[in-house]
Amino acid sequence: MNPSLPLMYDWVKRTREKLFEYTESLPKDVYLQEQPGLPSSSLRDIHAHVANMYEWFIGRFYMGVEPFQQQMAALPPSEVATHEARTEAIIALERAETQRLTDVTAMRRKFLEVDSLLERAFETFDLLDEPFEITRASGRRTVVTQRWLIVSNIT
Repeated sequence: MNPSLPLMYDWVKRTREKLFEYTESLPKDVYLQEQPGLPSSSLRDIHAHVANMYEWFIGRFYMGVEPFQQQMAALPPSEVATHEARTEAIIALERAETQRLTDVTAMRRKFLEVDSLLERAFETFDLLDEPFEITRASGRRTVVTQRWLIVSNIT
């Protein structure tokens, strides 16, 4: 594999760590403070959203690892019978997980899981710019590449 993507992701990890260090210097309540009018309304929520997107785009769409697979399997079939119901259940599970990430230490642990997922993906990525189709949680089909799966989450 071309080493540019792992190198770029290493920069992302170092930048993320600098942001975590800065966040730890703020009063503790700032990390969880809601900002009205934003879809991801706290620093914690933004971090969790980015981690979740890596898990979706790399884990589910490329590696076939379903987020919340065990929790979803434990739900009654009626709660996941339709695409809409399944999506709502996943959103609820993501929201509950985000609420448990109450500080930067917990978020670092979450991103260690993401980093491990990316390392495994880098070992298998071999067609960086070969288009393939995914179906998003909304049901919308999108043509992507392996490169896009990684770069789309770098914000």
